[in-house]
Amino acid sequence: KSALHWTSLRSACVGSVRSHMSIWDKWAERVYSESDLGRSIATSGAGAAGLIIYLFSNDFAIAAFSAIIVFPALRLLASSIHRKSENLTKLKNQEDGMQRLYARLSSEEKAVVAAFLKAGGSVMTWGQMNKSHTTFSAVESLIRRQLLHPSVSADGMTETFVLDQDIFDHGQQAEKDDF
Repeated sequence: KSALHWTSLRSACVGSVRSHMSIWDKWAERVYSESDLGRSIATSGAGAAGLIIYLFSNDFAIAAFSAIIVFPALRLLASSIHRKSENLTKLKNQEDGMQRLYARLSSEEKAVVAAFLKAGGSVMTWGQMNKSHTTFSAVESLIRRQLLHPSVSADGMTETFVLDQDIFDHGQQAEKDDF
C-alpha cells in the first residue's frame, strides 16, 4: 500500500513539474518568437528598467511594478516609431520603383508624358492627344504597360486618355528637377 502511495505521489510531482516546465517553455517560446517589434522593444526596455530600479532599491516589488508601468509607454512609443519607419521605407521603395520605371520609358513615351504635363493634367481628350503630335506607337506602348488608359469624361460623352497618376506625378517631379 505504501509503495503504491509513493508511486502515485511521485507521478503526481513529476506531472506537476512537467506542467510547470510546459508553462515556462510556452512562455519562453512566445517571448522569443514575437514578431511585434514594438512589444519586443517594450519587453526589453521594461526588463531593463525593472533591473535598474531593483539594483538601486533592492526591492523586488517596486522593480516589478516599475517594469509593468514602463511597458505600455515603451510599447506605444516603439510601435509608433516602427510604423513610421515602415511607412517611410514603403514610400521610398515606391518612389524608387517609379523612378526606375520612368527611366525605362523610351523618349517617345516620355514625350507622351510631357504632352500630359503641358496640358496640365493626367487626362486628355482624343482631340488634345491628336494635336500633341505624339506617336501612335508610344501611346499604344503606354497602354500596354498599363500606364495609359482610354476612358470617358465625367459628362459621359467625351472620350479621353488617362495617364497613371503616379507616372504623371513623377513626370512633374522630373520636369522640376530639370529646371
